[in-house]
Amino acid sequence: MKKLLKGLLVAAMALTVTACGGGNDASTADNASGKEVVEINIAVSPDYAPYESLDTEGNIVGFDPDMVALFPSYLNDDNTEYKFTWHQMSFENIVTQVQNGQVDLGVSGFTYDESRKVEWSKPYTATAQVAVVNKDSDIKTVDDLEGKVIAAQSGATGEKAAKSVKDAQVVSVSNVQEIFSALTSQQYDAVVVDLAVAQNYVKEQGFVMLDESLLDEKNYIIAKEGNTEMIDLVNKALDQFLASDDYGTLCEKYGLKQLEN
Repeated sequence: MKKLLKGLLVAAMALTVTACGGGNDASTADNASGKEVVEINIAVSPDYAPYESLDTEGNIVGFDPDMVALFPSYLNDDNTEYKFTWHQMSFENIVTQVQNGQVDLGVSGFTYDESRKVEWSKPYTATAQVAVVNKDSDIKTVDDLEGKVIAAQSGATGEKAAKSVKDAQVVSVSNVQEIFSALTSQQYDAVVVDLAVAQNYVKEQGFVMLDESLLDEKNYIIAKEGNTEMIDLVNKALDQFLASDDYGTLCEKYGLKQLEN
């Protein structure tokens, strides 16, 4: 899956290390309470509403940041306080930054792709890759996509889903917002994106989503390959999140699909 907001890592990011494992020393400090503070740096591409986007003041908002904001309440104890810090970058660069240990986690609506050499968390929402067209389009079913010009985000599983369409001409675009702007101007016949993203654009801008999915998926958080301690920590938080009332509340708020029991 996903996304590009053209942005650069802040300078401090070059100094980040992998907290809780991964072969590097954890980034820690003592706060006024005497607890050890563990800073966990997260890479995100905030152009993929409702998972993550920027509000008018430049703040990262959406399901993923709301979910992660709850993690300290699940993880903090008498000795340790966890601090999660977000860093903006293009979606296609997140995996590289995670693999290099420059950030600890990638939280950006990721769907599973075995070619990505990373550690995967437990899934936290269900999704699918679906096609979206203009409301006056003659494309009514997935079969109608055959031979058409289809756009998808570069590096995302939607790109692979689009390439599975017979004889389709697939155009890879970095930024999802740019994809939909180009769809409006009829540069493409259709675009392929995550289900929740498609529903968001259908609701806000009047596009039409095809009923049949191209690929059923789930969303995950990623860490550096081999950094099982970090993933164990994330999974500990996810277990509590998925069992909480907040899970259903946030899924309903942002229109995401809950995992089936």
